[in-house]
Amino acid sequence: MEGIMSNCDSCSAEIKALKAELTAQIDELKTIIKFAMSDTQATPSQQVASLTDGSALRLMTSKQHAAMQMWLFGGMRIADIARRMGCSRNTARLHLKAVWVKMGTDDKAEISARLLPILDEVTDAEYSEWSGGLPKNWAATYVEGGTDPYLNLYVKSKEDSYVGGNTKS
Repeated sequence: MEGIMSNCDSCSAEIKALKAELTAQIDELKTIIKFAMSDTQATPSQQVASLTDGSALRLMTSKQHAAMQMWLFGGMRIADIARRMGCSRNTARLHLKAVWVKMGTDDKAEISARLLPILDEVTDAEYSEWSGGLPKNWAATYVEGGTDPYLNLYVKSKEDSYVGGNTKS
């Protein structure tokens, strides 16, 4: 009987954790959809804040950090990001759209110019905290086909589904 109760407790805890994760993802999707469906741009004060103190980085989810790093520092296309994250192109695009909205632009050069000084100044520990555990040099150090210890931060499955390719998006 104790074994059954122990199993029930662990299942209950797992269900509770999954429910919390699902609720957070639904809230994130609602926010992304709201941004995607509006013409809302970041205000000048939000843009200045993201330029000087990394506030945009603190507002991003782990998946947004991963998508941003793959796009900005890994040079990956949306189709490749989607494959690596184990999601559709539309979902990968939504993750990037959320980054663009938070940064106030979708211009890669401008985002890079804003983020590189911040990333140079921020400690690895600070960035890891902001990104939910993803290192700030993760996309640059990822070895295709290798085991990624951060996979659980951006992919639901436990296997890295990314296989390199030149699929256009």
